[in-house]
Amino acid sequence: MSLRERLLGRPRPFDTYPLRIDDDTEVRKELERARILLRILQAQGETADESAVRAATADLAAAEAQMAACYEQVVLRAMPPDDFEALISAHKPREGSEDRVWNLETFPKACLMECVESDLTAAEWEQVWTEVLSHGERGELCNAAIKVNVRSPDSTLPKGWTQTQA
Repeated sequence: MSLRERLLGRPRPFDTYPLRIDDDTEVRKELERARILLRILQAQGETADESAVRAATADLAAAEAQMAACYEQVVLRAMPPDDFEALISAHKPREGSEDRVWNLETFPKACLMECVESDLTAAEWEQVWTEVLSHGERGELCNAAIKVNVRSPDSTLPKGWTQTQA
């Protein structure tokens, strides 16, 4: 694939936010129990009962599936860069406030609402915002939407990773 094809065909980045839908308290306990049991059996090495290892592996997979069922993955797709900049311009920092780049009261939610991909309407997302999401969930979702749009280089990549050796 050529550089042209790769650059022109590059999809906008996206991220997913795991939004808890159901209480996962008991499922977390079961998941941890299943992980510990499997680790114990695996630590026994060749002396472990193979049927017990298979059963523990199946129990862990079932617990992981139960945990996944407690969450809905909310997809956040980056806007085209010019649209993101226009959104920032529409939410200018307020004088006399702690705002630096954008209005901290209005911009994060506006960014989220522009980035979220789902079958919910804008009115339904507004209802989710006011009636369903906690303050912490709102903050995390907004931060995830902003992060996917800022498109910062991945700080986890080691220094000089792009250099090739001759």
